[in-house]
Amino acid sequence: MTRPPLPGSVPWLWLASVAGAAVAVYANSLGGGLLYDDVNAIRNNPFVRTGDVVGILTEPSWWGVVRGPLWRPLTTLSFALNHALHGLEPFGYHVVNVALHAVVSVLVLVVFAAVTAAPRVALASALLFAAHPVHTEAVANLVGRAELLAAGGFFLAWRAWIAADAATARGAAALPWVIATAAAYFLAMCGKENAVALPAVLAFADVLARKDEPLAALGLRRAPRYAALIATALVFVACRGAVLGALTPAPDLLDNPLATLAPGSRLMTAIAVIGLYALRLCFPLWLSADYSFDQVTPVTSVLDPRWLGGLAVLAAAAALTRWAWRRLPSMALGFGVLGLTFAVVANLFFLIGTIMGERLVYLPSAGFCLAAGAGLAYAAGAAHERRGAWSTAFVVPVGIVVALFGVRTVARNAVWHDPIGFFTAMVADAPRSARSHRELGTALADAGRFPEARQAFEASLAIKPDDANTLYNFGNALGHESRFDEAAALYERALATKPDFVEALSNLGNVESLRGNQPAALAAMRRALVITPEAPGLLMNIANTLYRAGSIAEARTAYEQALTYAPTSPDILTNYGSFLYAQSDFAAAVGVFQRIPPPTPVRALVPLVASLRMLGRTAEARATQADAERLYPGDAGLRQTAVLLQRDAAGGASP
Repeated sequence: MTRPPLPGSVPWLWLASVAGAAVAVYANSLGGGLLYDDVNAIRNNPFVRTGDVVGILTEPSWWGVVRGPLWRPLTTLSFALNHALHGLEPFGYHVVNVALHAVVSVLVLVVFAAVTAAPRVALASALLFAAHPVHTEAVANLVGRAELLAAGGFFLAWRAWIAADAATARGAAALPWVIATAAAYFLAMCGKENAVALPAVLAFADVLARKDEPLAALGLRRAPRYAALIATALVFVACRGAVLGALTPAPDLLDNPLATLAPGSRLMTAIAVIGLYALRLCFPLWLSADYSFDQVTPVTSVLDPRWLGGLAVLAAAAALTRWAWRRLPSMALGFGVLGLTFAVVANLFFLIGTIMGERLVYLPSAGFCLAAGAGLAYAAGAAHERRGAWSTAFVVPVGIVVALFGVRTVARNAVWHDPIGFFTAMVADAPRSARSHRELGTALADAGRFPEARQAFEASLAIKPDDANTLYNFGNALGHESRFDEAAALYERALATKPDFVEALSNLGNVESLRGNQPAALAAMRRALVITPEAPGLLMNIANTLYRAGSIAEARTAYEQALTYAPTSPDILTNYGSFLYAQSDFAAAVGVFQRIPPPTPVRALVPLVASLRMLGRTAEARATQADAERLYPGDAGLRQTAVLLQRDAAGGASP
């Protein structure tokens, strides 16, 4: 397998076709929302909302403070840029994801055309990659951008590596291209850490392309360039370790139950999961956004057909790679890319954060698509890769598979549009998953469909009775139904499992306060405050509780303290302003309400209008009322303030 004189040069029509296919099959994802993990990685992530570049680069900023520590600074920076441009409007985020997928698909074409010297096979592979349904979780799901950026940087680095080879062949300086390779590689890992596999893939491709050169001689000749990549990887590992304090943070047991298994069962289950991945790559009819506890049950017997199926997949891949090594090098390269990149996320050598996720095969699937494209060309009779392969026997099967993939992708994208539809589909796809039922319950509760939400939470707890997050979310739903005794019991169960669960302590305090037990409420909240002393929302809840307990001066102090940590928080400003209004401190209430960034919530506008009226600032009150009615037409509170203002006007006097 030799390299062409101009690496990666392919017709513009091919590039446009691949990019167009990628955009076409994901166009209907542009109307999707912020769903599932997007909520924590974007909406609830203070680093994204504030655009804190220094924090993104130097702190575990992937989930903010919501979940376990992870660091993917390039992806988080891209979210922060989206947020700076258009806030939480989902469309712009989805545009970036679709555009990135198109770019990655084009890079797959360019790189594979160069390294295989089989441009038609590369085009078929890129089209398969662009349309493959298994990518919907990486493209339609916004947090999948980490996979897109990692893959984009990976193939961009590979392209620069090829350019360095071409420069050397021409007698030109290769160093600038080696530096570009290292830079793109580092950025790829900053997108997501699984791009670390690049040196292994490049080494495999080198050995395959120069199979007749002694391995020792090849290694000696290429050593300086590989040393640059290894040094880059070590720098990234050092940065990651410094930020996280650990190279591989311990997985959550709900996400990756392999951590609880004995070594033998763990290995057999991980191999069984390989079989599930292979099925989704070859026949992507059965797709799911969730494989967490207990959707993939542990393998405990060597006679388990799932484990045997996974072994068969590994054996077949190894056998095909060996067969293709000299007969069909592009297929061998495809299996090499697939295996070496997948090894990072396979849970075979070390545990990662999840037992299985379709997004995790975004990068490895490029190798699968190359192997599949080479196999289709071989089946069509183009055994010698450089021979013209635009035969009907090649074009028709490729076209059919790409079309079928595209139809399935478009259908799958529709799942990622609204929370209830998405989580309903997730339960149908993963009925044994505790998370699927929990997330559906949360979405139903958010929509006010409480009886259905209770059923979903109970189904989740039947699978995993001690899950603190499920107990907490269920408690929140019951609290919204004013079923305070049941909510308190669930919070207590959550705290029995996770004593430092700050949110559960805070909400337990809220429930106790609403039940009239203010001492118990304050005790729970102050326990939480010891764990997170600078939590503005918690301080606001303490202030609300102190107010209910009649401790007015202490409540005012707590509100002011909360605002020192979150001076523009609409929630805190609304609560504080309402407190001041209740104390008849109308001037101070107006000052607080007017600090709320737009759009002002209606529960702040109603007391703001009332405060302005009580101060005799009638013109301002009427102007604020008019603005509020445009924002919230038909609101009952605004109807009451409108009546008062009309009475004032009819009476010719202010209150």
